Amino acid sequence: MAETTTLNGRRNGASANGASANGVHHEPAIPERDLQWESLPPAVTTKLAEPLDEGLVSHRRGRRGRSFAYLEGRTAIEQANRVFGHGGWGYDLVGDVTLREGESVDQQTGEAKPWRAYAATVRVTVPGSQPRTDTGFQAVAEETVEGHETAYKGAVTDALKRALRSYGDQFGNSLYGDGATGDLAPSLRKTLVDLGQCRGFDEAKVRSAVRERTGRDLDELPVAALTPLVEAAARKLQQDGAEETPKAA
Repeated sequence: MAETTTLNGRRNGASANGASANGVHHEPAIPERDLQWESLPPAVTTKLAEPLDEGLVSHRRGRRGRSFAYLEGRTAIEQANRVFGHGGWGYDLVGDVTLREGESVDQQTGEAKPWRAYAATVRVTVPGSQPRTDTGFQAVAEETVEGHETAYKGAVTDALKRALRSYGDQFGNSLYGDGATGDLAPSLRKTLVDLGQCRGFDEAKVRSAVRERTGRDLDELPVAALTPLVEAAARKLQQDGAEETPKAA
C-alpha cells in the first residue's frame, strides 16, 4: 500500500520550471461539449477555436516502442500567455505537494521494486471562466536533492498542463487518448505531412522524401520509424522559424 508524506506547498505563483516527463495518459480527450469557455472575450475564444500548431508538439518514446505526443511545460505557459494575454491568467497550488511511496511488481521476475513520486494539484484562473483544477504526478528518477527537486517541479508542471488542457486543443487536449500504438501511426503520418506543408512542401514531396530516406512508403512505416521523422521535421520547422525572426538592431 502506498504511503504519502506531506510537504509544504508553494502558493500563488509557485515555480513550475521543471520539465514534465509525466507517464502514459490513458484518459480520453475532454469532449468538446465540456470545454466550457463561459464569458471569455471573443478575441480569446477565437484563438481557443484554432487548431494546435503541429510545430509546438513534442514526441517521446514510451514502453514497448510506443510514441506519445505532448506539450512541454514552457510551451503550455507560452500558449497561455499568447491566448489569454500576459497578466490575463494565473495559477496556484491547491494544498501541498506530496511525496508518495509504494512498490511495483515486475510482471516477468515477480520482483517488488520501491518507487517514490510527487503529486501536486494546480488551479488555473482566467477572468470570465470557471477555475480549472487538475492533479499532476512525477516520479523521482534519482535519490538525490536534485532528483527530488526535479520531480517536485515536474509534478507542478504536469498539473498545470493538465488544468490548461480543459481549454481545448491550444493546450494539447486532442493529444490525450488511450495511447495505442496502432491508433497513433495514422496521426503521426498526418503530422509529418502537416509539418512538411508548413515548410512549403506538398504531400507528394513529403512522401517522396520519406521514401528516399527510409526506402519505404509513408503508409507502410510503423510508429517506431515515424517518430524520429516527426521529431526531426518539428526541429527543422522550429529552426526555420528562428532563422526568419528578425534580430533587434
